Amino acid sequence: MNKQMRQRIIGVVLLLILAAVLSPLVFRSPAQIRTALNMEIPAAPDYQAVVVEPVVATEVEEAAAQRIERDRQAVVAAAGKGDEPAEEDVLLDEEPVLETLTTPPTPPLAADADPVLAGFVVQVGSFTKADSAADLVTRLKEAGFRAYTETDSQNSKLLHRVMVGPEIRKEDAEQTRQRLANDSRFKLDGLVRIYAP
Repeated sequence: MNKQMRQRIIGVVLLLILAAVLSPLVFRSPAQIRTALNMEIPAAPDYQAVVVEPVVATEVEEAAAQRIERDRQAVVAAAGKGDEPAEEDVLLDEEPVLETLTTPPTPPLAADADPVLAGFVVQVGSFTKADSAADLVTRLKEAGFRAYTETDSQNSKLLHRVMVGPEIRKEDAEQTRQRLANDSRFKLDGLVRIYAP
């Protein structure tokens, strides 16, 4: 079948589909159109009135109303007596008792003591270009890792190290390193290092 014959067949099929869609619109009578447009809203259903019973018993409600009324009258009576100076009874203790807590003095920390290690990080790369390191940090953060860069100079070269972490336990840092090695997006073999802020 040549190209021109195929185009004619496709054109005939499209014209038949168009005629099938448009013919009901063209050949409708005005009565059919009015029937289609005649929309009647049904009457509202008959609902029975729902009586909501109070949650609190009437006796409790009446007792509360009486208490409120008594309190209101007491406030009004006290406000009426507000013009007269009132005598206040003040209780004074003979001697105030003060308790002091004594704690043993804490010995000062030795200046030459080793600093406490804060945790462990996974070093996943070292770059000479800051843009490459920043790109890897962005990709790691998008994947849900806590990543950052450290700058260091080595052999008169400025290095940008990409770190993931810190983790408190070394086992957690090892798990993070393993996840990075197994992740198909990264496949990074990192080094677990000590992190000190």
